[in-house]
Amino acid sequence: MSNIRENFVILAIVSLTSFTISFAGSSLNLAIPIMQIDLQADSPTMSWFVTIYILATAMFQIPFAKLSDIFDRKLIYLLGLFIFSMSCVVIIFCKNISLLLLLRFLQGFGGALTYATGTAILANTFSPEIKGKIFGINISSVYFGLTTGPVVGGLIVSYFSWRGIFVVISLLGVLSSILILLKVDINLEKISGERFDFLGALFYTLTLIALLYGFRILPKTVGYILIGSSILFSVFFIFWESKVANPLIQLSIFKNNRFFTFANLSSITYYASVSAIAFLINLFLQNVKNLSPQVVGFILLSRPLSQALVAPFGGLLSDRVEHRILTTIGTILGALSLLFFLFLNANTPIYLILLSLMLGGIGFGLFSSPNTNSIMSGVGRKYYNTASALIGTMRTIGQTISMGIVTIVFAILIGKEQVGTAIYNSKLIESTNILFTIFLGISIVASIFSFLRGKQFNVHND
Repeated sequence: MSNIRENFVILAIVSLTSFTISFAGSSLNLAIPIMQIDLQADSPTMSWFVTIYILATAMFQIPFAKLSDIFDRKLIYLLGLFIFSMSCVVIIFCKNISLLLLLRFLQGFGGALTYATGTAILANTFSPEIKGKIFGINISSVYFGLTTGPVVGGLIVSYFSWRGIFVVISLLGVLSSILILLKVDINLEKISGERFDFLGALFYTLTLIALLYGFRILPKTVGYILIGSSILFSVFFIFWESKVANPLIQLSIFKNNRFFTFANLSSITYYASVSAIAFLINLFLQNVKNLSPQVVGFILLSRPLSQALVAPFGGLLSDRVEHRILTTIGTILGALSLLFFLFLNANTPIYLILLSLMLGGIGFGLFSSPNTNSIMSGVGRKYYNTASALIGTMRTIGQTISMGIVTIVFAILIGKEQVGTAIYNSKLIESTNILFTIFLGISIVASIFSFLRGKQFNVHND
């Protein structure tokens, strides 16, 4: 009984951390304009507030997943949570934009360490028979963070200041850190005889920086150059990893492992197809429908709220039903929601948009927990950390590709058209219809990848 209690304490701590980090991201979106005025920062500089966090989380997940193979993953998790929390504490008193960006980078770095190890800790703690249920609960905490973030963040900014958001985040982070220290055993000894692959980590980092930043600055020429460079770096990375004795990523986990490989491919493509939905619908509702930001915020809440409610159910089902059935149904529902969005125009009723958002949220809830279960079930225990980090990395890359596509289409069709004009609204509708057509195509690819993973199989947990 005590072991069961201790295991669920670990679930509570990891879920609290997941909630905190997702809450931090969604609540700060509303605070950025006010932060810009308070810190007297220009728009390009302030855009780095978002970009530098994403880059940091993507860069460090895989390298620190490997380090957690060498050292205790719980130690790496605690270190990440401590760095994340302390950077938030310092930001409360920060008055310099350059220091703020540095602290934001550290925040992403800390978040990366928790992403890299959190799911692995849960997979290693709970038996295979209930892992889907456990992943569903943890993923649900992420969506509740995304759901409550805009509402709570908006209230804090309205009645206090943007710094108040970091006070709340800091308190939650410190609480999680204390709980880990009190309730979770940390092994300070080296637990693996492997060496860290520094050159592989360098190639990996260069690949992601070039890829993610390249997509961020599209359609500038240097953006395409960076994306091309990322392909070159990735070739060097794969070549090196196939030769080195202790690689950063053991490429053999993909070889002859269709279940694991296609679970990752479906993840990156599905995130690429749905991540820009909230951004596009937000622009459409505020500009074309002329709704207030508060009303739009409540409409957009329907999607993450649906995800949060369905994710535990999807996880529970994945312990009993074939993964590819659930994930493929989830991606098909996501595709149907995108199909409805293809025909957006000035006369589209709000209730149809709301229903489409909810349908997409239900689909994503059915996809995310079983797909996480697939990725973690597709490898043995020794690769849990790498698989855990890949979940976060696929998500980040998919989200970046999604917004990169939006940037390209907007640059071509809308250009520098002034916001608020009839011409802008017309071009926004045209751009949105084209984008949802593209995303529908990507979601169909995700459905195919999801189904191609094949039936589940048991992996020896050595």
